Amino acid sequence: MSKPEEIYDRYRLNRPIDIVNILYLLFIVSVYSIYMHNMYFDITGTRGKVFTFGSLLYVILFIVSYFLEIMLIKYYGTDKPVFYKDSRVIAMPEIWMGLFLIANIIALFMAPDLSEAWTGEGGRYFGLSLVMIIAFSFICLSREASVNMIVYTVFFLVSGLAYVMAVLQHFGFDPFGLRDKIVDRQKEMFISLFGNINTYGSYICVALPVFVALFIFGKKILPRVMAGIILFLAGMAIIPAKSDNVYLGLGVAFIVLFYIAILNKRFTEYIFSVLLLILGLETMAILNSVFNGSQKHINGIAKIIENPKIMLIFVLIIVAVLIISLIFRAADYEAYKNIQSWKLLIVFSVILIVAAAATIVLGVRSGNELFKFNDEWGTYRGYIWRRGVSLFKESSPAHKIFGNGNETIGYLMKKYYYAEMVEITNKKYDNLHNEILQYLVTTGLFGLIAYLGFVVTSFIYIGKRMKGDAVAIGCLAGAASYFAQSLVTLNQPITTPYFFVILAVGIGYIRYRDQGYGPFKDRKDENIL
Repeated sequence: MSKPEEIYDRYRLNRPIDIVNILYLLFIVSVYSIYMHNMYFDITGTRGKVFTFGSLLYVILFIVSYFLEIMLIKYYGTDKPVFYKDSRVIAMPEIWMGLFLIANIIALFMAPDLSEAWTGEGGRYFGLSLVMIIAFSFICLSREASVNMIVYTVFFLVSGLAYVMAVLQHFGFDPFGLRDKIVDRQKEMFISLFGNINTYGSYICVALPVFVALFIFGKKILPRVMAGIILFLAGMAIIPAKSDNVYLGLGVAFIVLFYIAILNKRFTEYIFSVLLLILGLETMAILNSVFNGSQKHINGIAKIIENPKIMLIFVLIIVAVLIISLIFRAADYEAYKNIQSWKLLIVFSVILIVAAAATIVLGVRSGNELFKFNDEWGTYRGYIWRRGVSLFKESSPAHKIFGNGNETIGYLMKKYYYAEMVEITNKKYDNLHNEILQYLVTTGLFGLIAYLGFVVTSFIYIGKRMKGDAVAIGCLAGAASYFAQSLVTLNQPITTPYFFVILAVGIGYIRYRDQGYGPFKDRKDENIL
């Protein structure tokens, strides 16, 4: 008679649940990232609906396949727990996501209009209905998430398409006619597959670090070559974003990746990745000066990045560092590895802190616009942040704790500060352009604490269990990059769901790997890409 384990292999490849997860990831990196209904005109609502319906179908299929797997496990027996648990309850990201969902549900009943808080129609369609779908899909995907070359290839192709489109539109070519019906004065505010330039910038922040991690930490040649191509293309496609949020997000991502690279003795690979990105930036800066690319909305850091001479200096510096690193590595590999330690990171951290402090002091003294915080700072982010704080401070105790409901900023600003808002900014704001402040006002202290708890526990979970794995590191870097740029941008259905999905993939992938599922069954391949 056959033994149960000979009939049923719990850790086999291509379980129904694995297939469902792979199909969902393919949906996220392709259909959700590309689909448009009426070009840029209704892209926010359209992407929200696409994500909602696609994720709802995923959750249903996941539940069915998950219970099917549980039935098989129960029938054939197992010597391991059915439900995998590798951390304390308080440290589980799913718990904090559940609390965040509860906070959003309570906030619904604090809203002046329950219907708008549910759908999000009063703002950017980030209502309770979308938050619920995000929460459910996160909980499902974070259980176990398999990643393979098919998902990576589609992600590569779609990201490449997005970057090429951005470069072409920057020089006045619109291959799909997405800008045809937009008035001339607003055309250059919309770009690529993601609409608004800031939203496109947030996509770069969440997607590019994944490829950087694959380039630095990947074990296989083809995925690393593909990542290198994306690095160069993304370097070219950053200038068209014309948004400082890109530099903020990517700056944080590259700092995170530097620390991880040093601890994994991958300094040379890290410098090579920086060089590819800088070469893309330099190429675009040259093309921009020769062919007179779009100059509208170029400000802040972008003024420096688009200067070919300045970028050439950066290229030469990085090339010099790379050559020195290669020579040192070839001459004494053991010394090369030994110098990459916590001591080096401590020195780097001190230098980074001193440099940041010096930059702030010198920036304030110089009177540079980046360091003058007033209502006009950051294209009037200074004003809307100030009024966002006022909305929280002047609300009732109950609203301070439980918020005012999703997407109620437009209603509140119109009710209390409409005349002032129009007079100062000549705009009508329906979002606070800072996700932390947005959650504070809309979901209260309860919601914000739950959200931050979710972010912190997710980062810690992945960070403690990366094991030098390119996929896990990429998810952490992409999430850190998005979170950093979210401090100056808004939550919306076009790119914000990526943040939750990439964290779910990072957590679920680690659980899939550590339990020995699929390609990890015999522990022969600890890095599948």
